Amino acid sequence: MRSSPLYRWAVALTLLGVLVFSAYLWLRPILSIGGGYAAKHACSCHFLQGRELAEISEHDLNFSVLGWYGLSVEADTVTSSLFGLVDRQAVHLPGTGCVLINEAAQALPSGGAAGGNYFKPEPEGFWLARMKKTDNLSFVPNPNSQLTAALDYGMQPVPGGGARGLVVLHRGQLAGERYAPGFDRNTPLLGWSMTKTLTGMLVGAVVSPLPANLFPEAWTDRRADITLADLLHMNSGLAWNEGYGSLTDATVMLHERPDFADFALHSQLTAEPGSVWTYSSGTSNILMEYASRELGGNDSLYAAIDALFSPIAPSLLIEPDQSGRPVGSSYGWATARDWARLGQFMLQDGVWNGDTLLPPGWVDFMREPAAGSDGVYGGHLWLPGPDMPSLPPDAYMMRGFQDQRVFVIPSKQLVIARLGHGEDKVTDFDGLVFRILAAYE
Repeated sequence: MRSSPLYRWAVALTLLGVLVFSAYLWLRPILSIGGGYAAKHACSCHFLQGRELAEISEHDLNFSVLGWYGLSVEADTVTSSLFGLVDRQAVHLPGTGCVLINEAAQALPSGGAAGGNYFKPEPEGFWLARMKKTDNLSFVPNPNSQLTAALDYGMQPVPGGGARGLVVLHRGQLAGERYAPGFDRNTPLLGWSMTKTLTGMLVGAVVSPLPANLFPEAWTDRRADITLADLLHMNSGLAWNEGYGSLTDATVMLHERPDFADFALHSQLTAEPGSVWTYSSGTSNILMEYASRELGGNDSLYAAIDALFSPIAPSLLIEPDQSGRPVGSSYGWATARDWARLGQFMLQDGVWNGDTLLPPGWVDFMREPAAGSDGVYGGHLWLPGPDMPSLPPDAYMMRGFQDQRVFVIPSKQLVIARLGHGEDKVTDFDGLVFRILAAYE
C-alpha cells in the first residue's frame, strides 16, 4: 500500500528533526567553548576597558561564529547566549578582573586579590619618576620622521582590525607612540600569550634553584622526571594540542574547566622530558600552580606578582581562573606603555631603578633555545625565526594571539610594543621592525 503524502512529510520532518538534534549534540561542546570565549572576553573588555557590549561584539567578536552570540550585562555578570541554546556567564571581581564560570557549584575567588588599577589614569610625570633615576631613562619623544612613517605603517588596518596601541622605546626613552580611536595610554590591553613570558620571569623571581620532582602526589610515573627547566622550555613531553579553532586541550582548559592547572597536570607523557618541544598553554598554568604551592597559596602568589611587576608596570593585571590562580598562559592586561616597560625590564637584565628584581642571568637563561624548537623558542619567550629576517640575532620577544608583540632588541637598545585585535598572524611585523630599525641606523 502506497503511503500518503502527509505520512511521507511526517517521516521526513521526523528525520530532519533527529538530524538537527544530533548535529546540535555534536556541536554543543564547540558552541559552549565559543560562548565561554564570548562571555569572558566581553566581560573583561566591558569592565576593564569601559567599552559597551555592542561595540565589543562588533570589533572583538568579529571572527568565527562569535558574532552570533548575544551579550547582556546585569550588575557584575556578562552573559553570552546563542539563541537560548547555549548560555555562558563571566563575573567581574573588582580589583581582580573577570572569571568565566565553568563549574556552577564552585565558589568564585574573592575579589581584590590583584592590585589592578585599570580605571586609574597614569599620573603626570610617572614615566620620568619611575624610569629615570639610576637607569638614566627619560620621557623625551624623538621627533624622527622615519619613525613617524614607521608608526603610520604599524597602525594601518589588518584583516579583522588593527593595532590599538604601538609604543617604541629607544635607549629607555619613549621615542613614539600611537593609539587607535577609543584607546589611549591608560587603556589596558590584553597580551594573550605574552603573559607566558611574565610567568617565566615570575618563576625566576620566586623559585631558586630549579628543583626536580615537582608534583610528587600527581606525577607518580615517569612524569616525575619532568624538571622546572623542561616546563619553562616547553620540553616536558606532556601531550598537548594548542589549536584554537576547535575542541582542543587549550580551548577546553580555558573555557570548560574551573581549574586550568589541574586539567593540564593530568596530561599524559608522550615523549622523553627535555627532548621534544610542544607549545602549551597548559604548561604555563602548571608553572603558576607550582609557584603558588611554593609561596603558600594564590594570595601570596598575587602578592609576589605585585612585588615583582608593579614597580615596572603598575597597570598589570593577570586575571584568575575559577580556582583563584592567575592564568599564567593568557590573561595578562596592561597598558601599551607598561607592556613596553616590561620589555625594557628584560633588556636591563631584570634590574629596575637600581634594584635587581630577577636573579642575575635569568633573562639569559630564558633566551636559551629549547630543544626541538628549531631555535625559535626559549624559556617562555620567542627568539628570531625565518618569518622575521629583519630582526637582529640578539633579539627576543613576547608573542600573543591576534598579533600581540613586544620586541626587545638589545644591540639597538630598542623595545617595540604592538597590541591590537585582528586575525591571527596577519600583521607585517617584519616590515614594521625593518622601518623602525631604519630610523636608528
